[in-house]
Amino acid sequence: MAGLDPTGDWMGRGARALDNPRTATGEHSLEQLYRLLSALNERGKEAPEFKELKNRVFLKKGGPGGDSIA
Repeated sequence: MAGLDPTGDWMGRGARALDNPRTATGEHSLEQLYRLLSALNERGKEAPEFKELKNRVFLKKGGPGGDSIA
């Protein structure tokens, strides 16, 4: 992945995510991810699910205290 996105923290945060049985966003199952995708496809950024997801996604480049990417 580092070759595809050299700015990502693949050896740190990315590697830890691979060890975690849950995804980085905390979803428990593929079914939940498909429900989220369906809601986003139907209502886009107006979907409550989008707002919830946006609050859970790490929005700082370079970790805490880094430059905002949002």
